[in-house]
Amino acid sequence: MESVLIKAEKKSDISFLIALAKKLGLSAKALTKAEVEDWKFAQKIDAGMRTSSVSRDEVMKVLGK
Repeated sequence: MESVLIKAEKKSDISFLIALAKKLGLSAKALTKAEVEDWKFAQKIDAGMRTSSVSRDEVMKVLGK
């Protein structure tokens, strides 16, 4: 499975893209800001799991603290 993340500023653009995806037989879902932040955090965790160590500063930066 492949995914595409598209950022749009207007809700009308998001609605159009979701409708287009459905017409093409694809699934689509609008993500909330929290869901996007969770996804970014998960990406950082995955990247960290492939390294020998992650600094405390990097962890705090991702957490926004």
